[in-house]
Amino acid sequence: MARVLLINPPFYRLLGSHYNANSLGIAYIASYLNKRGHDAWLYNADYKSEHSYIKLKGIFSNFTNYKDYFKDTDNAIWHEVKDQIIKFKPEWVGYTSYTANISAIKIISDKVKQVDPSIKQVIGGVHATLDSDILNSLTSVDYSIQREGEEAFLALVEKKDPKKIPGVVSRSNNTLFKTGIAPVIKDINILPMPEREKFWGIPESDRKTVDVSYVNTIRGCPYKCTYCASPFHWDRKTTRLRTPESVMEEMRYLKEHHYVRPKFDYAASANIDSKESMKIEDNTIVYFVDDVFTVNKKRVKKLLRMMIDEKLDMKWKCEARADHLDDEVCELMAEAGCERVKVGFESGSNRILSEVKKLETREEMLEGAEMLKKAGVPFSAYFMTGFPGETDDDLKQTIDFAKKVDADYYSLSVLAPYYGTELYDTLMKNGHELDQQPWEYFFHQSPKPMVNNLLSTKVLEEYLALSELNKRDKRKKGYI
Repeated sequence: MARVLLINPPFYRLLGSHYNANSLGIAYIASYLNKRGHDAWLYNADYKSEHSYIKLKGIFSNFTNYKDYFKDTDNAIWHEVKDQIIKFKPEWVGYTSYTANISAIKIISDKVKQVDPSIKQVIGGVHATLDSDILNSLTSVDYSIQREGEEAFLALVEKKDPKKIPGVVSRSNNTLFKTGIAPVIKDINILPMPEREKFWGIPESDRKTVDVSYVNTIRGCPYKCTYCASPFHWDRKTTRLRTPESVMEEMRYLKEHHYVRPKFDYAASANIDSKESMKIEDNTIVYFVDDVFTVNKKRVKKLLRMMIDEKLDMKWKCEARADHLDDEVCELMAEAGCERVKVGFESGSNRILSEVKKLETREEMLEGAEMLKKAGVPFSAYFMTGFPGETDDDLKQTIDFAKKVDADYYSLSVLAPYYGTELYDTLMKNGHELDQQPWEYFFHQSPKPMVNNLLSTKVLEEYLALSELNKRDKRKKGYI
């Protein structure tokens, strides 16, 4: 039996907030290992016992302080995480990665290696999948896993030859040995439910503050937006769906075991002056974290009808594309208890939408928004700016479109061209000079565009001011 600690590194803590949600990727790996007789635990290094929130403008203003943490490798946060790992006495440590937390993993893994070099350290997740050479930067990490980690991690802890494990990158004679991208798990219905019990470093009295309400019903996304890593990370050609029956089983489990708990809605924290106004007093919320919950209309309609017929009485939110919606889907969402739909509009310029391969038009997206409003389903509108070649006129179209959408909540980001995406690769091929290191700059809410020098400060400020349109009345009810 191997003793394993799977870690979500600190990130939002460095921005003055926190993230108490359970990381589903490592939770699935933990349950997969535990089912086979190992002792795997989860450690969320972003966890804080006290609820806190951060305004959207605060995220931007805290960016400088955020970067300073990576300059101060002796900061108390890094020692706290290292000490918790050592206290656990693991044989194996695993880190979930995305581009902006690579620097954090570097600091932590180096400290762990210094204290106990016998601990085997593994990195997985989206950045490790996209960057097969990441071990050259993370010199204290022993292995990386490309794509899904359940089977590869199990093979490692059971001491199989890493050179024969698909998806594993290891070191051999001071060079990296790569076995290639791991094949996807074709039938995700066979996976055990993610681990929701074994949390390290959290006092028993605080367990109820851990958000374990995330549910994954799909792996993959059939689209190929140039700014998104999902097409490569999950393999765009093999979008895999859980059956409605399987999803319902997990929903019942969550409800029966009281794993879905009243909580703050952190996404709604922008421009809120009172913590009390963020509290959800009268319900609990499940978050379907699929890239596109509505990717298969037939399946999602069946699932929604099952939720209605069973009178499950559980509130939930999801992510959807506007062009996947129709009146029936929206009406079923409302009846089945949907509290919020997160819709990625990205831009109001058809030219930009075409260039980033969104495969939607502003007209189609506006139609979807109208369907949601007609059915009474609150929704969040996600926008992005800073695309290569985007002009003030394009961004003005986005601002105009965002106002027409009339969303309940606006999430406003500045483009980060993440490593390994089609957009990033295109920029590099065209000789674009991009500040690639340190990785902490790759944060979608950094204060200014990383690639675009065509946008004026005035129009960019008008874009960010869209957050003032967020609807306080619905926010107080916990809808957004």
